[in-house]
Amino acid sequence: MEILGCNTSLDILRGMGEVTNAYVVIKNTGNVDLPNTCGFLRANDEGREHPDKNVCVSNLPVQHQVTLKLTVDSTYRQDTIIQVDVTSNEIVLLRVDKQSCRDISLFGGVPTDAGAVKPFDK
Repeated sequence: MEILGCNTSLDILRGMGEVTNAYVVIKNTGNVDLPNTCGFLRANDEGREHPDKNVCVSNLPVQHQVTLKLTVDSTYRQDTIIQVDVTSNEIVLLRVDKQSCRDISLFGGVPTDAGAVKPFDK
């Protein structure tokens, strides 16, 4: 799993104000498919639970990857420390912390293929 980067935006439709979006790539480098694979985002300054803090794909086949956009309600103009869990069938496979999540717009921009399961090169 790799955290590509983060950005902040406003979620006024849910009345949350500032939210932090994290873009995460999950790769299945093992030898079995991973059913119900999810990314789960936490933040040190999290407010109300955002519906996109946990995003899943029904299956992540061997030698495939998926990019997920995960979102948490965060405190306006505060540094946000994040943690991402990767699970399969509700079993935690990996946990990664990021003390300072780099601004994704500075490193290639927001991925356009979020949610798409695709093969990757070995």
